[in-house]
Amino acid sequence: MKRVTALAVLAAMAWCLPGSPAGAQERLTREALAGADYVRGRLAFQQRCSACHTLAEDALHLAGPNLWEVIGRTAGTREEFSYSETLREAEFAWTPDRVDDWLANPDSYLPGNTMLIPEPVPDRDRLPMISFMMLETGGADWPRPEIDIAALETPRGESPAERFPSFWNHLMHNTTRYRWVDDQQEFVFDAYYNKDGSVTSSMEGVDGFWHIDERDFFCYALQGLPIRPNYFVQCFPVAAMAIPRFSEQLWQSPMYGGAVLYGGILPGRPTDDAETAAPE
Repeated sequence: MKRVTALAVLAAMAWCLPGSPAGAQERLTREALAGADYVRGRLAFQQRCSACHTLAEDALHLAGPNLWEVIGRTAGTREEFSYSETLREAEFAWTPDRVDDWLANPDSYLPGNTMLIPEPVPDRDRLPMISFMMLETGGADWPRPEIDIAALETPRGESPAERFPSFWNHLMHNTTRYRWVDDQQEFVFDAYYNKDGSVTSSMEGVDGFWHIDERDFFCYALQGLPIRPNYFVQCFPVAAMAIPRFSEQLWQSPMYGGAVLYGGILPGRPTDDAETAAPE
């Protein structure tokens, strides 16, 4: 009963929220959301959002905030997360329609925000993704469909290349570019993830290793960097990295001491006999 009341209040709020035309009708109705494709929404969230956001109650923040009970919450108010000034001053509550507009183009919807996505979420994926998010974050008053979640998991083959071919080919044949920014310095370097689990780099003295754990998280460590301490470790869901994209800046991660690490993927990599020089 509590959730039904909350959804009714949200429907009323949509008429008077800043940026909503007077008398505007909600686009993502309860009927549409309840009938959306759960499996498609789950996959879309895993591939596009799970590297930065968690859904479960009391789950940790990642590069982005935990999304538990995001529907109905005022933007930029989740405790213990450092939002951009733009979101802190937004003064609106998230509704399904607002999330839909946000995912379609975050930059135009709220200029100055710091959420980085490689591309807007396609129209065909937004409705099922929002429905899935509402089900998994306490924002839906309809039941979760009876689906064998275990059957949706990626079958375990003999190697990561067999289980995650798109991810494997993208990472193993291209260049990962990093940019580290803190209050003392800024530097750029390239990393090359190798099939034997090692990581080599364009920066002298920098190397590392990677592995995929039992949760299907891709975890890696890089060491020998000109920072203190001289290493960092990160983990991402493999599913979030399975869509090939190229850009010098695809994600950003807050690091210790207020530093920010930016990352991207560039096509190709130096050949084995080519000189590997640090990027300008």
